[in-house]
Amino acid sequence: MPDLEGAEEITIGAWSKKKGDHVDEGETLLEALTDKVNAEIPSPVSGVVEELLLAEGDPVTRTKSWLR
Repeated sequence: MPDLEGAEEITIGAWSKKKGDHVDEGETLLEALTDKVNAEIPSPVSGVVEELLLAEGDPVTRTKSWLR
């Protein structure tokens, strides 16, 4: 997860992709919400979403996996 204004905790706002979807590098994967900023998070690579490890509304920290 990229650094979003130094936020300690980020919440998954909405996924733009679901399991089995193809995603291109740079394409939006999800909307991330913090107390300071909302941001669209792009995919760092191209591929197929195997599994979403977090649901919309779940908190995520920098060390937590959120997608495979």
